[in-house]
Formats: sequence, structure tokens, C-alpha cells
Amino acid sequence: MRKLLLFFTIALFLVPCNASAGKPDGHHLYIISTNDMHSNIDDMPRLATLVKEYEAKGEVIVIDSGDRIIGNAYVDDDSHPGMPMIELMNEVGYDIVTLGNHEFDKGPAVLKSMIKGSDFAWVCANVEVLKGMKQLKPYKIVRYKGVKIGFAGVVTTDMGGRPAGNKSSYTTFAFTPDRETAYTIGERLDDRCDFEILLSHMGLESDQRLAAMDSEYDWIAGGHSHDVTGGYYDETYISQNRKEIRYVTIADLYIEHGDVEHVTYEQKKISDYTEDPKIKAMVEAIKARDPELNTVEMRLLQPATQDGIANFTNEALATYPYPDGFVPEVCFYHFGGVRLSHIEAGDVKRVTLLNNDPFVSTIYIGEMTAEQMRRFILDKYNSGTVEQPDKESHYNYFRSTIPYTIIVDDSISPVSGKHDAVDVLFPTLEEGRTYRVATCNYIAENYIDEAIVEAQLKGLELTVREAMLRLAREYGEEGYTPDNNVYQTED
Repeated sequence: MRKLLLFFTIALFLVPCNASAGKPDGHHLYIISTNDMHSNIDDMPRLATLVKEYEAKGEVIVIDSGDRIIGNAYVDDDSHPGMPMIELMNEVGYDIVTLGNHEFDKGPAVLKSMIKGSDFAWVCANVEVLKGMKQLKPYKIVRYKGVKIGFAGVVTTDMGGRPAGNKSSYTTFAFTPDRETAYTIGERLDDRCDFEILLSHMGLESDQRLAAMDSEYDWIAGGHSHDVTGGYYDETYISQNRKEIRYVTIADLYIEHGDVEHVTYEQKKISDYTEDPKIKAMVEAIKARDPELNTVEMRLLQPATQDGIANFTNEALATYPYPDGFVPEVCFYHFGGVRLSHIEAGDVKRVTLLNNDPFVSTIYIGEMTAEQMRRFILDKYNSGTVEQPDKESHYNYFRSTIPYTIIVDDSISPVSGKHDAVDVLFPTLEEGRTYRVATCNYIAENYIDEAIVEAQLKGLELTVREAMLRLAREYGEEGYTPDNNVYQTED
């Protein structure tokens, strides 16, 4: 867009003198969309090549629908967290972005720093900044060849009226409902624009619900649920590119005589592109900033699946030498916090282990009864409503060192629109007695009843990362064979 705006400014002076030059009336504007990049710097050189390919064809606007950080210690643990990603985005040529829920994870000071260091605009219509930084604009309008294109932004409020994440990340922000706010902004832009785009970090199901409300958006460039999709839904085109820059969507707007005559969409696989040398050099320089991240901590004798990584994380919680000789009998970790989809066999670097918990989760220990464990498992499984779905409900979200079975009702719940759970069976636990438990702060602070946490659990300064590193070093060069089985089932 910076190139586009410069071109537009010059054109204001040139067109009156050159109106009859006989140039074609039609023009192509390419809008390139990404989402949920999660600090994946390794594919930024390929993205740069793709952007340059389209810049050679015409004008280009590059947009992103949120979650640019959290997922790579080279970015998230930098001395200026998040900024390596911003540096690369500036160089690639991003123009307009919205907030994802993970933009808040490092706190308002880091978010403010990222916004300040960006050469691109940030828009988000449903967040109110209470203190510490300037209010974001709800939308931005770009003018090109007589056409006005509106870019609005919205972030999910799918966790009780706020984005998913730790409550502490949102103390200086307030939020309005995502879909309702997006709808209102769309109505406002309809009077001002010829083409409307929503940079949505709500998830595919919410995007479809918004489209079904007869919203005015021509294109919802989505994110958050990590789907890969592209197609019309109630006359609105909805796209999403999975995560970590595996795909991008390109909209080709053909503009003639001040009108958008037609639009075509194409989704491309980023692995089909070669690496831009300049951006590749920037990536290598970023990786070299902290040599300790490249230290080999252990050998993996077989590939680990995401389930195997979850089991390793719980093993790390179970075997850590806690103060006062505390030895857990039950450990819980949330599957959404297992950020790696797999680990290949061979040497495992420190950066890989840290990437499994980019949130730097801390550990809680204490005692709970089987009934108290049952309650937070059921509450999470049954969470969400038809109007406000929870993308992490209705599956075995909490992984544990003990097996359990979630008993699912045969009937469809009128509240969730899904088969709710009615019971949790623990074959190895006794009802009525307490068990020593270890878990992470995300579970303790978001899912377990506050009164139980206050009376029965204790938060430690110890991090899950420290526990994982200790266990990895214990296996060391002798190697570790992952347990890729799942012990939490549904029936």
C-alpha cells in the first residue's frame, strides 16, 4: 500500500496532463492475504518471492488477519519480543493487519512496541484500549483508480467476551462482541466504499455466521481456527490459509472506469516458491542472535506426534523434583497449549522445546478430588453456544497422566448444538479422596474454580519450559522414545 499511496499521490499531478494518452482503462490490484503466521520466520523468504511476483504484475496490498507472534522462540524470546517478525513484515511490504488473540500474550508494552515499529497500519474495530497505548482505528480506506476499498479488522471474543488467552493479558483492554461489531462496521463502510474486506480473527464458523447475517463484506479474509478454505458463503467470499504461512490467498481486483468489474481469488501453496536471498539472510541473522537457542538438548529416537509431545509435557510435570518432596499423582496439560504438531526423529534443539510452550506457562501444584477434576473437564467439553462457539470444546482437550473416558450424551444440546458430555470416568482414581496434582497456570486460572485454586493449589515461579528442559537433558544423548498414544477418550 505504501507503494500504492505514493503512486496515487503522483497520479494526482499527472492525470490531468495525460488524460488522452491512450493507455488501457483496466487495472489489476492484487491483495495478498495471510493469517496465523505464529512467528514462522522460515517461510518469510518464500512469501517475499510471491509478493515480488505480483508486484511485477501490478499494484499490491499485503494484509494479515492476526496471530503474527507466539510459536517461535527466535521471535518470542528475542530481547525485543515480536520485533523480528515485524522487521521481516516491514521488508516484505505488509500494508494492513488486524489483531489476533496472541498479539496480547506478551503484554501491552510488547504490543505497543510492535505497533510502533510497524511500517503498516493496524485496524481493529472491537477492542478498546483502556490505558497505555493509542486507540486502534476500526478500519482503513484505500483509494485506487477511482475505487474505494475498505479494510476493517476484528478479533475473536470467544472466551467469555474476550479473546482466548490468560486473563492477565487483557487487563488494560475492553472488547465489544466480535460478529456484531464487524456487522456494524460493514454497514458503515457500505456507504463509503466500493469493495469491503474484513480482516477477521474470529474463526471460520463465526465468519460463516457473519456472512449469513447478510453483512456488506465482499471478502472475509479469516484466521484463528487454522482452516484452509476458499469459497463463497451467502455471496461473501471467505478464505483462510491454515497457519504458519503454508498458504496465501490472492484476490485479483480488475478495476475499469472507476468500478470493480470483477474479482477472482486464488489460494497458493507457499512451498512452491523459492526463497528471496535478502529475506533469507535476515532470517539467518535473527536465528544467530541467541546461540543458546541452537543448543542440542536430547535425541529423539522416533518421530513424536502432537499427542506424543503432550505426553512428554505431562511427563515433565510429573517427574520434576518439586519443593518439599511433592510428587504429583495426576498431571494435566491443555492440548491447545501443545504448539508443535510433531517433532522429527534426531537431535532436538532448545528452540524446539521452547517453541512447544511459547506462552512461558508456570506450574501449579496442590490437591484435588476426582469430582473436582471431573467438573473442569465437563465444563470445558460443554463450553460454547450456538451463537458463540468455542472451537476448543467437544473433544478431549485436557491431556493427563491418567486415563479417563468422557461419556457423551446421545442427544443434541439446544445450547451448544452438539453432543454434550454427561460424565467423566476415571478408572484409576477413587471417588472421595484427594490426589496430588500438577498443572499449568492456563488451566488453573481459566478452567478450575477460583475457590478451589485459592484453597487447594499453589502457583510456582517454575515454568513448564524448565520442566521440559530438565526431562530432555535427563534423556540426553541416550535418546527418548515418544509415547504417541492417547489415553483420554470419548464414548
